[in-house]
Amino acid sequence: MRRAEAAGGAAYVAGVLLIARFADEFWLFLLTSALITALVAVSVGVIYDNAGLLSLCQMTFAGIGAWTVGWLSHRTDLPFLAQLPLAAMVALAVGVLVGVPALRLRGLNLAVFTLVFSAAVSRVVFADGFPGLLEGNRVGPPGFADGDAGFFLLVAVTLGLVAAVVTALRRARLGRWWFSVRRSERAVAALGRSVVRTKLSAFAVSAAIAGVAGGLLVALNGVVSGASFEPLESMTILTAALMFGAGHFEGALLAGLFGRLIPNFLSDLGLPQDIAPMIFAAGGLAALSQGEGGLSAALRAGLRRLRAPAVAPEPVPALVARTAGTTDITAQPDRGASEEDDDVDPSTRPANDPGRVSVLTLERISVDYGAVRALDDVSLHMAPGTILGLIGPNGAGKSTLVDAVAGFIGGHDGTVTLAGEDIGRLAPRLRAGRGVRRSFQQSHVPLDLSIGGYLDLAAGHSGPPLTDALAHFGLPPAATAVRSLDVGTRRILEVCGTVVSRPRVVLLDEPAAGLAGHTRERFVAALAAIPSTFGSSVLLIEHDLDVVAATCDRVVVLNFGRVIADGTPDEVLTHPAVVAAYLGASNGRAEPS
Repeated sequence: MRRAEAAGGAAYVAGVLLIARFADEFWLFLLTSALITALVAVSVGVIYDNAGLLSLCQMTFAGIGAWTVGWLSHRTDLPFLAQLPLAAMVALAVGVLVGVPALRLRGLNLAVFTLVFSAAVSRVVFADGFPGLLEGNRVGPPGFADGDAGFFLLVAVTLGLVAAVVTALRRARLGRWWFSVRRSERAVAALGRSVVRTKLSAFAVSAAIAGVAGGLLVALNGVVSGASFEPLESMTILTAALMFGAGHFEGALLAGLFGRLIPNFLSDLGLPQDIAPMIFAAGGLAALSQGEGGLSAALRAGLRRLRAPAVAPEPVPALVARTAGTTDITAQPDRGASEEDDDVDPSTRPANDPGRVSVLTLERISVDYGAVRALDDVSLHMAPGTILGLIGPNGAGKSTLVDAVAGFIGGHDGTVTLAGEDIGRLAPRLRAGRGVRRSFQQSHVPLDLSIGGYLDLAAGHSGPPLTDALAHFGLPPAATAVRSLDVGTRRILEVCGTVVSRPRVVLLDEPAAGLAGHTRERFVAALAAIPSTFGSSVLLIEHDLDVVAATCDRVVVLNFGRVIADGTPDEVLTHPAVVAAYLGASNGRAEPS
């Protein structure tokens, strides 16, 4: 793909030079306008294709950039090349001011907010005219780009530089966070990253790029009017960007070219130019129905299919499971002596034994969803370096408990204590920073990243060497694209990302679901070795009781939001209350699920 991008960049440079040399005045003006539109499309790609935010005010940011250049040209003697960065900075500042309240919204709510903002600026700011418009002040390009061909080259170089910067950002840590927040905001918070800050960075970069485009547009025309920055213009560019996939340079370039050429062709045919937005709207809907990325994603997928098959992952050392490998869940696993004397019935033993060291302590956790009590006075403790299983029938409250511990349920009663610190009122990202990491039932690993890129985000500035983490879980090489992995391997990768930073506590929600055969056996062994390898205690939700018996030091059973049993796997899985409530057996012996 890097070679294909290099070839595409060379073709772009060659095409620009040929156009500047041979195109006439009309085509130079039209194609210059198309490249400026492509620049706005790049800004749409940053905010939508990369960060997953639906904004309808990109042309408003372009208008702010145009207004800034017009004011500077009318009031100061700054050269145009100095005005352009200032236009980007002003648009970025406005983007931050708008983004702080707006980016707490999602989806259509965010789109409506940005549309209202666009309409308000259009009516309040742009309706009064741009600086110098009434006085006849015309903004001119720098002397070296005063001609049509020279200004076309200036715009083409600016577009290329911006595209190069955006490509570098996409591959850097910031860009990987953008992809992650598009995939799942909850997963980003669970990794300790601020969701609002991540989205705000994409919104600000996008606004700055649009501001540059607005400054170039006013220099192209000399003067501009508010009609060029109406909300409908933002919608038209958005639909074109969706159709062609402006997250990549070729998609943004096609969006700009077709965005300006189609209206011109319609005019030549004697048809209304208003048909163009309808064409882009239909194309955008068709692109969305086929998945993310538009035409550029389809082109890149075709190139990937032409590549040689990926090299099979190298074999990894076998890991020793916590048990002898039996599939009989009633067999006694090898456990520490400190756990052997625990009672099964939680009513006979306090959850917080003063004599027991606890890395995570939950006291009287209760969660209500309206009239339904999902958790009812749940208390438990986790000893350092152990794996605590959490089982129960569907709807027992297991995932709700994990959400409460990780901070995704703010309205619960009771306390959550991590290594002596009450974290019950902290946001999810702050709990993750304290050392509480979690996985999810459905994989939230961004498909646009490589395995190494995702683990780099997850590990932060700590954790074991990447090769050791990959070997522990039997994952493919770091350069492997996440998109190429099967669903089971993505689940394993997410678990690896959860533990790679060596957190104090790991919350795993059904990590072995969907795994089978040798992959499952190796993964179960890797789970059992997490405390010794990464130093993390594990709270494991799992329906597969073989996995529970093979990995867990203790097991807690929930039913209707209450703890009904707490003890070693052998004790719990043969407890009459568990057999009746969870396993559905009546012979006093737990049957494998």
